Amino acid sequence: MCAPLLTLDGLRVRFARRPETLLEVADDIAARFASIGDALVPAALPEAARALLARCPDPSALPLWGMPYVVGANVDVAGLPTSAGLPALDFLPDFDATVVERLRAAGALVVGKAPVDPLGLDASAAGIAVAIATGLAAFGIASDRTGAASMDAASCGVVAIKPSPGCVTIDGLFAVTPGFDGVVVLAADVVSGTAVRRVIESDGVAQPRLAASPTRLGLLGDDASALAPDIAEQLGLALVFVDKAPFAEIVALMDDDAWLALRLEDVEVALLETPDLFPAHLRQRLSRALGCPARDLVQAQRRLSGLCRQVEAVFAGFDLLFVPPDAGLAGFINACGLAAVILPDGTALIGAHGSDDGLADAAIALMPPAFSKSTRPIDILASSTLAHR
Repeated sequence: MCAPLLTLDGLRVRFARRPETLLEVADDIAARFASIGDALVPAALPEAARALLARCPDPSALPLWGMPYVVGANVDVAGLPTSAGLPALDFLPDFDATVVERLRAAGALVVGKAPVDPLGLDASAAGIAVAIATGLAAFGIASDRTGAASMDAASCGVVAIKPSPGCVTIDGLFAVTPGFDGVVVLAADVVSGTAVRRVIESDGVAQPRLAASPTRLGLLGDDASALAPDIAEQLGLALVFVDKAPFAEIVALMDDDAWLALRLEDVEVALLETPDLFPAHLRQRLSRALGCPARDLVQAQRRLSGLCRQVEAVFAGFDLLFVPPDAGLAGFINACGLAAVILPDGTALIGAHGSDDGLADAAIALMPPAFSKSTRPIDILASSTLAHR
């Protein structure tokens, strides 16, 4: 059987015809979500759907009316446990994260929470990406620092949208390295993800937009991807080859455990008093960070600042940056304060801070013939618990 990807447009059409079908969708998703396993934490989705239908029966009244979504375990949702992947540090929040507040006000419904790796140091969005790819959610909210969430999305054939840093608050999200961690929106298509991004953007944040239509597409390396010329032609842009050296150095620098010192106060006591609560590999990394001289962090910060200035100068030579899926360089996006859209095959379109809408337009233009995979249903055996009932 097939579990079709859920898009905002598809659900809106369905709900507009018969708003009460929200209850059917919620019951179906909740049953399948709960049957997957203990790693996922389900929310009271059917109850929330009934409450929404009772208080706001008109689907057109709210921008995300009835849209089911999944969040990472490290994002606060009132009534659901928040976890940084270390059970000893789990807690039950009294309030929603700001991004969840905005989604709730827009009519979106939480399906549940997906697990994250300990402290979210590595891949943190795999469960969310799987939920979207198997038709259990229309979108997901994850945290990301190194680009791992983007790779998770690509591995499942879904879109990842990284808003310009600072335009979406991380209040209520367990950040590993404050200043670099950010929210990532995962969705079945760019249109859905972009709509969600616009809902969760903070009020009053100055976000400059591209003053004119882009004319130049940057490419990391002169032989990085045979796909780049086709992409440039499809977008009507001139191709500009870019030295990838500063980008690659930033990615390597961001892997330095010195950055963990920025968050050690939250886990230091537990690490010192009950080290067995931490996986061995994580215990070693945190111990190294704990013993890291302050000068090492200062040096890393200075080096990053210099590299970011280089990247800023490089960006003056083009409007959008194309990063092929096999480049493995997504880790510089947050560190440099950039925005990005990662397509279902792992291709990334990256722009300067505030270029979010321009990136979305370019990505939407690319999606139809080149990346039609994102609109195809996911094949699932009839015997699977993920199959529609």
